[in-house]
Amino acid sequence: MAENPFGDSAPQGEKRNYLVLISASKDNAALAQKFLKNIQSLVDKNAAPLWIDSKGAGVFVSTEQVASEIWSDTLDGTNHDDATSIKDILVVEVGADWAARRDAKTEHWLSTHVGNPRPVPYERQRRRRY
Repeated sequence: MAENPFGDSAPQGEKRNYLVLISASKDNAALAQKFLKNIQSLVDKNAAPLWIDSKGAGVFVSTEQVASEIWSDTLDGTNHDDATSIKDILVVEVGADWAARRDAKTEHWLSTHVGNPRPVPYERQRRRRY
């Protein structure tokens, strides 16, 4: 990478991958839907939920933002009562190692955005028993 003549050596425009988990209840499922729309409009227009059910949603995002910015944008436009009525929101950066069920949406997204997971070292590989 070329050195920045203005002295700022932080990488610019580097996208990172995150998993946003929204824990909701039946009473505030509509609020979880609003949070999902906030993610799609303010964080990653290509974000699509992996699942949505009566207990919450899980969304993969790819963005230049950091976790705290994703958190704030997710809660954008909500009042204090709404923000505290949701059970929890967790924003986790996806690293180089992962595991998922084969042929699942999660496996496809992770392999496309993150790459292949780390292999098990040879000396720790389990022998299959039939």
